[in-house]
Amino acid sequence: MKILLIFILSFILLNTNCKKDHLPTFYFQCKVDGVLYEPDNCANCRTTELFGDSLLLLGMNVSTGGIGIAIRKQAISTGSYTFKKLLLDNNSTGSFDNTIGNPSDIFRTDSIRTGAINITELDKTNKIIVGTFNFDAFNIPQNKTVRVTEGKFRLNYKI
Repeated sequence: MKILLIFILSFILLNTNCKKDHLPTFYFQCKVDGVLYEPDNCANCRTTELFGDSLLLLGMNVSTGGIGIAIRKQAISTGSYTFKKLLLDNNSTGSFDNTIGNPSDIFRTDSIRTGAINITELDKTNKIIVGTFNFDAFNIPQNKTVRVTEGKFRLNYKI
């Protein structure tokens, strides 16, 4: 009887799944207003470019828009960058484009709706950048805010 009980407990313990993310080697994902958002697998749907003092990070869906993050006029390294103003102010910003190309569907961070990106790894030898992000973005014509949460990425970058 003891052997049967030990067997049953062992079986239960071995088959209990821990809740872990099983992400691919390179990924970009977040939630937009609570709904999971992942870019398509097209050639340019996950793009990261590092320009010395600027970073551009994009995650796009061909049919449903994209997430854009930009850090400008700062030496890029590991650490946290706060989105405070519009990109035009030469600062860091986050944006959500609801349809790609229609200006009335673009949501952007501003002085009230803010967020941050945290770069946890910047491997300059293998050109890999890893981090997390979240932000609120506002659309003036629609008078609406979207919440981008639980953002995470691990991507190759171009120089």
